[in-house]
Amino acid sequence: TGGIPEVNINGVSGFLSEVGDVQQMAENAVTILKEDETLIKFKNGAYNQALNFDINKIVPKYIRLYESAMINT
Repeated sequence: TGGIPEVNINGVSGFLSEVGDVQQMAENAVTILKEDETLIKFKNGAYNQALNFDINKIVPKYIRLYESAMINT
């Protein structure tokens, strides 16, 4: 249930709805299916957001985190 807001940014790379709000989820799905501009916007937004999670950006962060944890134990 729910989305991962750091991956899917509401209105930028997709829609987020409250858990259980089936009506809102359906309306959001229809919006994406009906409006090509929204679909294109979300595709571009999702791609740009995915770049933030590129392995070359994420792995060094994990390494620093693990090194920090080892130093502090």
